[in-house]
Amino acid sequence: MDKIGIIHNPFAKGNLKRPWISEKLRELVEPAGVLRETKNINELPRVAEEFIEQGVNIIGVNGGDGTLHLTLTAFLPVYGDRPFPRVMSLRGGTMNTMANSLKIKGQTLRIVKAAVEQIKAGRPFEEKPQHLIKVNGKFGFMSGAGIIAKFLDIYYSGSNPGPAHAAKLVARTIGSAMFFTRFSRNLFSSTPARLVVEGERIELEEYTVILACVIKEAGLGFTPTPRACDRLDHFHLLAGDIRPYQVLPRVPSLWFGRDITHPRIVMNRPVREMVIEPVGKLRWMVDGEMYDTTEPLHYSVGPTVRVVAPSKKK
Repeated sequence: MDKIGIIHNPFAKGNLKRPWISEKLRELVEPAGVLRETKNINELPRVAEEFIEQGVNIIGVNGGDGTLHLTLTAFLPVYGDRPFPRVMSLRGGTMNTMANSLKIKGQTLRIVKAAVEQIKAGRPFEEKPQHLIKVNGKFGFMSGAGIIAKFLDIYYSGSNPGPAHAAKLVARTIGSAMFFTRFSRNLFSSTPARLVVEGERIELEEYTVILACVIKEAGLGFTPTPRACDRLDHFHLLAGDIRPYQVLPRVPSLWFGRDITHPRIVMNRPVREMVIEPVGKLRWMVDGEMYDTTEPLHYSVGPTVRVVAPSKKK
């Protein structure tokens, strides 16, 4: 019988709004698994060891994309060569980009309730293979710098982060780009960096966008990397130094998942590996988790995990 282990992040922004959900989840999952509330990332390796001992073969992550990234980064080295559990997103964040991109829907409690019922009934879960991206030992689904990091810094500084707040920021960005105001100029200010893609150094030395994804959607329905899932041993890289007024006519393509072209877009295709060499301090992110570095970032394709969600009753 399957056994589910839930990682509950009480500090995920979606969970901060519902502090009561931890006990509700514990009540739901106990017949078929365990719940562990983690208050800092240092607790995750110990929980991974416990899950191995208890035979947990489904990890349910109740947090946002950042929690999922941190869990995978901590768990994968602990599991090593052992079979890695299947992964279930419980949509406890404010954006849940990975879950949305993989068409995993539902509310946290309903997902867990349905999963427990499915385990009790002995019905198998449908699995989706999903490769990860690896950056200097960190694992996730999308990573980037430039406008990606700057947008997220503004988003997180808001008092009520969530899809509505993000949509307002996107609308503000588009409006600012139309009139080339300071807001869009700051967002699209170039980030000094050098890129080496599959052993070839790219001539450009400043970038407004560097985005590497193994999922198609980047949030709010935008699909800037439509070929992210074409090959399990590649990730889709979008990189260039493009101005706001040059992005505007390409917004429909970014929304509908069509490749965009421009002379200043120097890379827009699936690749196996990349190195970002910062010039000074570089602000970057993995799945919405923010980092700073002055050291090179080595990008490659990580392991493939199996993503599951409760199946609909027939």
